[in-house]
Order: sequence, then structure tokens, then C-alpha cells
Amino acid sequence: MTKVLLSYHGPVRLLFVTPRPFWPPRRGEQARLVGFLEHLSPRHQIQVLALVPPGFRPHAAPLPVAQEYVPSSVGAAARGILTHPQNPLQVGMHRESRVEVALKACLTTFRPEAVIFMLSRVAWLVDRLWETPAVVDFVDSLASNMRARARFEPLLAPFWLWEAWRLAAWDRKVLAHVAAGTTVADPDRHAIAGGNRKLLAKLHVVPFGIPIPAQPPPRQPRRPTLLTTGNLGYFPTVHGTLWFARKVWPHMRKDHPHLRWVVAGARPAKRILELRRLGVEVIPEPPDLGPLRREATLLVAPLFAGSGTPIKVLEAMACGLPVVTTPQAARGLEGLSPQALALATQPEEWREAVGALLANSKKAEEQAAAAFAWVKSRHHLPEVAARFEELLLGLAQNR
Repeated sequence: MTKVLLSYHGPVRLLFVTPRPFWPPRRGEQARLVGFLEHLSPRHQIQVLALVPPGFRPHAAPLPVAQEYVPSSVGAAARGILTHPQNPLQVGMHRESRVEVALKACLTTFRPEAVIFMLSRVAWLVDRLWETPAVVDFVDSLASNMRARARFEPLLAPFWLWEAWRLAAWDRKVLAHVAAGTTVADPDRHAIAGGNRKLLAKLHVVPFGIPIPAQPPPRQPRRPTLLTTGNLGYFPTVHGTLWFARKVWPHMRKDHPHLRWVVAGARPAKRILELRRLGVEVIPEPPDLGPLRREATLLVAPLFAGSGTPIKVLEAMACGLPVVTTPQAARGLEGLSPQALALATQPEEWREAVGALLANSKKAEEQAAAAFAWVKSRHHLPEVAARFEELLLGLAQNR
């Protein structure tokens, strides 16, 4: 085990358990956890216990929290799956005995007043908490995510549907045994509860929080530029980007000969890198997306699968960047007015929506302004983190 012990302070002791190192924050739940820690650490004592799957390198986060990393291995993941066949694969592969030992040590020495499991795949540890109240941040419904993926991978559809069924049952079982659960959007809340009113009452919507400036930064596109961002190894992003490249991009280049399309993000799949042959500018692992957003004309987010809230869309809105995306992605953008977002499904609709914003800068500015006002009212990180803190303090005080 590798320990990074830093000073902490505050009236409540909180223990976060996460299935992978959270720094640098390249995935959704990693960025969500970092946002919570930045808000909570000035006032509370916090310890993070992170499992380190094979291939991950733990990096100490520059945050005033105690951080402990428990390495896992391919053999441990295989044992977890084989010895617990009744669990979803996502859960079995995280059943590392050493993290159980580390948790018991934390309960004895740190004595947390609440334990927060980041994602339900590590919530198999809930039975080891004695009487410490626990919260599971599901973030979104992974079962819904897998059902959506099954529609686009017919050969693997039986596997995805089987795993989705087991995950849905697992999430309901976990929720029944913890004090509370959280999700980023109401559709995921209802999907996880599965129609059970008692479980629904235990689930709270805590939106995804992001830093938002007082005003959108000035944008200076040098030429018409489409931007796509995100985890470029994540199936919904890969699938949607490849679809756009086949169905929409060739026609957009003919309609707008000077148009650029920039695809930037972490962990790009090989098929994404190969889009360079189609004139797409692929930027792997950009150190900062800010300059790319300022140079872009609009964000295109062709997301047909997935669940939860599309973070790439929130971040673009916070930068004053107009967005075109799908109705599926918009399900996670609750309360957003139609004037704040352009929606498209079929290739012709994409050409029309993108072309309209490229041709009418006033319309694009009005859409971006409406989106900025909405994202600031609902997803501003300090306010979102304060809601999560209120939930945790209520559990700790009523322990």
C-alpha cells in the first residue's frame, strides 16, 4: 500500500472509497470526487481510500486530504469474479481483499462519521462498516448505460443486457442497505430505484458540479471550427464520434470548405486517431481544453448511448460555446430551455442544425447565453458541493 498523508481539519470525519485513483481527474466520477474534495476539505477531516486497478498509476492529488492507495491485480480481479459469480462483473472484479483490510484499519484509526462509496461497484464493502452510515454516489445508472450500448453492438447485446440486469438488481440491493444514494439526474434516479418508492425516497439528485466563471470567457475562432471533447476511449464518445465522421462530416466539408473539426480528449481509441485521414484534427491528452474551446465556433456532441449528464456539454456551456447534441444526451440536462441547445438525430438534422449556427452568429450567441445562464444556476460547483455536504452532515449528526 502507498500512503500519502497530508494535514486535514474540520468538524466531521468523512471517508471516501473509490474504485480507482482520482488524480488526474480524467473520468466523470474522478472529476466529481475532486470537486467534492475541494469544497469539503477546508472544513472537514477527509480520507480517501482508492483501489488501484492494473494499469493505473496512483498520483497524489494536490488536496489537503489523507490518501491511501491499495493495489489490485489481474489475478485478484479474476478471483473476485470466480468466487462471487452472483455479482455483476463490474462488482466481482473490484473484490480485492486488501481493500477490505485497509477499510477495517480506517474504521478503527480514522473513525469516520460517514463513508461515501464512489460508484456501487465498491459498495460490496458496505457490510463491513459496522454502524457507520454510508452513502453511495451512483453518479448515473450504469445498467441504463449498458442497455443503450446493447442497441449498437448486436453481437454483444446478450452480454450487455445480462450485465445490465444484474447491475440493476445489485444497485437496488445496495441502496436498500445504505443510508442514502445520489445521482446526477432524475432519469438515473428513477432507473436505479426501479419503481420502488422506498428506494426512490433514499435517492437524492446532486447534479454534476463544474467551476463556472462570472462571465463566459471571450472566444476568438480564427475560422469556423467544430469541437468534440471527452474521454475518447469511452464507448458512447467513440461510437458517436465515428458516426458523425461517417454520416455528417463529409457533407459538412462540402457545404463549408474552410470548416475545421477538432477532436480532443484523453485515452483516444485507435479508430479515433485514424480519423486524421478524413481531415479531422485529433489532439490526444490535451493539457488544457480552454484554448480549444475559445477557438471553436461550436461544440458537437453526437451521443447516442450513455447515461447521466454529459460533462462535455456542461463545460462547453460554461465557456459560452454553443452546443449541438442528441435528444438522448439532453435527457440528463434537466430544466434546460429549448433555446439553449440545438438537437439533432438524423444526419440531415445535424447538417441543418450545425449549418444554422455557423451561418447565424447572433442565433449562436443567444443560444450560448441562455445555456450559460442555465448551467450557472444548476451546476455551479460550490452550490452543488454544498448540497452534497448538507446530506453528509445530516447523516453524521443523526448517526
